[in-house]
Formats: sequence, structure tokens, C-alpha cells
Amino acid sequence: MKKVLFSTTALAAAGVLALSATDVQAAGHTGGKAKPLSMSIGGKFVSLFGFSQQDNSFESTTNATSRVGYDSFNQVNDSEIYFRGSTKLDNGITASIVIQLETDQKNNGTQVDESYLKLTGGFGDLRLGSVPSAGFILHHEAPSLQVLPFQNGDTRNWVVRPGEVTAANGTSIGGADDKIRVVYISPNISGSGLRLGVGYSASDSTSNLPPAVGGNGGTDLQTYDAMVSYEDKVGSATVKADIGYFEKHGTAAASHSAWRGGLNVGFGNVTIGGSYLARSDIDTGKANTSNSQEATVFDVGVSYAAGPMKLSATYLNGESSVATNGIDDEVDKYKVEGSYNMGPGVDVVGAAMYVDYNDSTTNDANNNDGWAVVGGVKVSF
Repeated sequence: MKKVLFSTTALAAAGVLALSATDVQAAGHTGGKAKPLSMSIGGKFVSLFGFSQQDNSFESTTNATSRVGYDSFNQVNDSEIYFRGSTKLDNGITASIVIQLETDQKNNGTQVDESYLKLTGGFGDLRLGSVPSAGFILHHEAPSLQVLPFQNGDTRNWVVRPGEVTAANGTSIGGADDKIRVVYISPNISGSGLRLGVGYSASDSTSNLPPAVGGNGGTDLQTYDAMVSYEDKVGSATVKADIGYFEKHGTAAASHSAWRGGLNVGFGNVTIGGSYLARSDIDTGKANTSNSQEATVFDVGVSYAAGPMKLSATYLNGESSVATNGIDDEVDKYKVEGSYNMGPGVDVVGAAMYVDYNDSTTNDANNNDGWAVVGGVKVSF
């Protein structure tokens, strides 16, 4: 599988960089009239505030004051600035750059998020740099307004996840962790609504040194993923679906593979759907150990949009087999979300949720459940 993915991605890159004279002529070569790359700035600012409640036995009690107690009020900001530039070359290829700058105090302050070069044309879309996996770009999950996304763990800012609970909380493969990757996304194949995506990351390290993947001291992880996505009209319904595969290779403790699938169906103002992920250890000797990557996750949801108003309701369940006693870590998340558009790029948003974290043990410090009610404003520019 990994050789096929790497070869496919390499061929795609070679095809982009070695267009024939016929391709250039067909694309409308005009003898050097391409304009210099032009830049634009965009971004978002989300400010949320609200109240949450943890389980009393999870927090400090009279008999266990060494554990942390959490205030019921919290405020969370999420802001990014996007720098985008593009130019259309004489051979018809569009060359673009994307740089996303995180601008909050969280995550150790300001830092670069995604940063990549993109080449697009009749051949499809080739991305080089710090970019999400092909499986993340093309995946479909349960309809949600993403006020409190399940996928990136924003719910933990309100209902605290115990450190011992490792249950997965998302169904994408390859991740949105923006490692240095080569990602290829095909065009719509013959107008069928089908697209193919493949991706490869040589290392999950932030170092520019050659990947340390061999020997007893090898530490880096390499990833491979592939996804088939379908988006089209079927009668009066809008159908979006996908199926994908992922592998991560490196140390035996961290190596695993995963399958996932997703389906959304829209009827007028209503969309329903869900997704499923099954992750497996490549080293079967890891089963029921703290190093196990075995997990299953699914989500289901429904959304409604009418004019400036949008609503959604979503449920997620995740289980991970990481305990020697054979009992899974598990998480259940329920949420309802709403938004109202006040004008171009300005939305008032809100969410209410309940989360239940269950560890494989019954220790109070390893188990928590709670609720949160959150509101705020989202500005996109």
C-alpha cells in the first residue's frame, strides 16, 4: 500500500512539472504574459465565553484536595491570519501559496499553522509543505456548525478530559496536524463527482534532518493515506461520501493503520449524515496494552439552514483498547449548536453540550463527565 501511494504521488508531481509542449499550447501559452504573484490577507477571530460543570468526584474534594478544581466560567479565543498568493502561469497552471498564522496566546503564542505551495490545473491539485492529509481534506463527518468541533478536541476547553482517557474523538484519517507532506487531489473524474486523494509524509518531526526511521534509535513516523470522495446531486438530494485508508509507520509502539468512511445527504434546508473510523495496531502484540492504537469512532448528526439562521445536533462515540484489563476507554459527546448571521462575515454563535469520559479504571481522578453552555461571536475576513 505505502509503495503504491508514494509512487502515485511521485507520478502526479512529475506530471505537473513536466507538461508536454502540447499541454502548454492547449493551456493557452501567450509568450510570457503571466502576472507576478499577488497577495491577499484574510482570517478569522472567534471569541467564546460560557459556563461548564465538571463531575464533583473528578475535581478536588474534602478527602482529595491534591486534585485540581475548575472554575465554572471560561473564555476562549481562536484567531488566525491567512496570507494567500496566486498567479496563473502561461502554461495554464495556477501557482499558489498559503500561510496561516495562529495569533492567540494558546499553543505557546503566535506560530505558523499551515504553510504550503499549491499547483492546480487540469491535472488536479498538488500541495507541498505543511498541509493536512489528503484524507482530512476530502473527508465528510456528521453535519455540525463547528462552534465546538469534536475533531480537534475543543470540547476539552470546557469539560476537562482526564489524562488517563485516550479514547479517540475524531473520524478523519491522516489528521489535520499539518506535517510536511506531499498531497495530490485529482480533478472531478469525467464529471462523475469522484475525486482521488493520496498523501505521504516522510517524517512527523519538525527537524530538517533526514528522517530517523531505522535502527533501535529510530523515532520518526512516516504516514501514507488515500481517499476516494464523491460529491454530486442524486435526484433532488445532494450526496457527499468518502472511503479512505491510512498507515503510520515507525516505532512498533506507534505504528498503526485505519479505515474510515463518511456520508452526508442533503434535502433542501436539512442535511443528515455521519462517519466511522476503525483504527488497528500494525504490531498485533500491542493489543490491550498502554501502547495500543486500537480504536473505533463514529458520529451522527443533522443540520438545518434557513436564511441567516443555522442549527445542528451531533453525537460522537469513541472507544480505545488501551488497558490490560480488557476494558476500553470511552467517550460520549452530545451537542447542539446554532448561529445567526448579522452581516457579511459576522456571526453570533452558541452551543450546549454534554460530555462523558470513562477510563478503563474506576478511579475518580480518571473519570469525568459534565456540561457546558457557550456563546460568542465569529468574524471572518
